[in-house]
Amino acid sequence: MNHLETTYQTPDGFSLYLQAWMPENSMAALLLVHGLGEHSGRYGELATRLNSIGISVFTFDGRGHGKTAEGNLDAYIESYLHYLADIDVLLGKVKNYCPGLPVFLYGHSMGGGMAAAYVLKYQPEVAGVVLSSPAIKEAEGTSKILIALSSFISKYFPKLKALKLDANKISRNPKEVEKYLNDPLVYSNAIPARTGYELLQVMRFIQNLGSHFESPLLLIHGSADELTNPKGSELLYKMAKSIDKTIQIFPGGYHELINDLDKEEVFVVIENWLKERI
Repeated sequence: MNHLETTYQTPDGFSLYLQAWMPENSMAALLLVHGLGEHSGRYGELATRLNSIGISVFTFDGRGHGKTAEGNLDAYIESYLHYLADIDVLLGKVKNYCPGLPVFLYGHSMGGGMAAAYVLKYQPEVAGVVLSSPAIKEAEGTSKILIALSSFISKYFPKLKALKLDANKISRNPKEVEKYLNDPLVYSNAIPARTGYELLQVMRFIQNLGSHFESPLLLIHGSADELTNPKGSELLYKMAKSIDKTIQIFPGGYHELINDLDKEEVFVVIENWLKERI
């Protein structure tokens, strides 16, 4: 397995940290988009598993995250459209690096929402899309007043710390929670108002245009996920026009399925789905 690290300069001046894990003989490639507050380095185990079945894994630390943030972690996203543009450029780079190979897109949590919105907006040619616990629908009972207020706060106080996620909800395995909280590249403070607002825009975009989703699709979600709403995955599954679409809800599963108690079963579901489409 080869591990590469490099950077990409965005047109608006960001230096995105990129990394890739590649087997000796690749049969396919996958671009992975991580979740809110975390970073690409947390996917080493998944990359190793996928390398073992001939899939090269390319990924990046998004704006305000991980090594891209250069010690100034804030999970700040000015506009989700910038994020989608980053995904588009990097997917193009993966295709150039692996000419002729099937290319997949994988997104987790916020990254799942971004990946879904990217597919809807850009309609890329991909062999398939895997969405893990994607952010597609706001939590049940979210107040309309709160949603309206988020627009005002985002506009006038974009960096105001607005919403703190409960790290204990990422996994039923206490060791995984501890690892997450002790990771210096994980941002576990309250997220900025603008980031929250932009995430809401991503969800609205998917809810409005989900019926235009046509790529092969695998959706996985835990039934007990309190960080992203499992009903969002069910909604996209129903709306998507994809002829090839699969949804698997893991009973009792928390947010990070590849770090949860059923992780072996989850890995097998992902691996088998990808293998069948190479």
